[in-house]
Amino acid sequence: MRSLSSFVLAAALLALGTSCDGTISVVFSTGPQDFQVDTSELDLPTAFRDDDGNIRSVPCGPMGMCPPSETVTLTCERDVCDPAPKTVSAPVGTVIDVDMLLSETREVISSVDSYTFEQIRYEVSLNTLTFPVNDVEIFWGPEAATAIDPALGVRRLGTVPAVAAGATPSGDVILDPAGAQELSDYLVGRGSRVRFFAQTVVDLDPGDPFPEGEIRTSVNVTVRAVGSLI
Repeated sequence: MRSLSSFVLAAALLALGTSCDGTISVVFSTGPQDFQVDTSELDLPTAFRDDDGNIRSVPCGPMGMCPPSETVTLTCERDVCDPAPKTVSAPVGTVIDVDMLLSETREVISSVDSYTFEQIRYEVSLNTLTFPVNDVEIFWGPEAATAIDPALGVRRLGTVPAVAAGATPSGDVILDPAGAQELSDYLVGRGSRVRFFAQTVVDLDPGDPFPEGEIRTSVNVTVRAVGSLI
């Protein structure tokens, strides 16, 4: 699947409040961060498409052998050559600069002590895929991260529930508490610029509809920053 980054960052300052202990609370949004994937990276040869538009059932050869393919791994499952599951990743939106999103509050807030991720909404705006999408994991990483790799500081932030073929749902991303806490700690003590990634596993079986189409999704993170008054 091929991915495209989002269009323009649309951040919004949603609320600002103070308390008697000298702290200030600011709620802001990243704005929709978009990603798009299609079936090009699955690399399933058209020879595996049968006359009914499904994935062809190819019997395994002697000793479970399957025809060689340069683009897809085939394994013998229940005497039929089955495309192996494939992990598909995509960058989500643009780099998020939290300092920039909070720039209008710098006259009243001296420092941020913590960040809480109050809600992450997702919306599927287009879905022409011929197969369902498994859970999509959303990751965060430092600006310099180029792939979903723990060695690059990338951590899971939450999960978008599975999406049926052709469906265009919206709802809440299921937050990963540990990943959210790590992101808060990073923003407080190490850096203010982060990026997001999305990842899912595509597992197609013989007899399933041949994979075609694309899906476009956005995520919008609502954040509460708590800090000290100037």
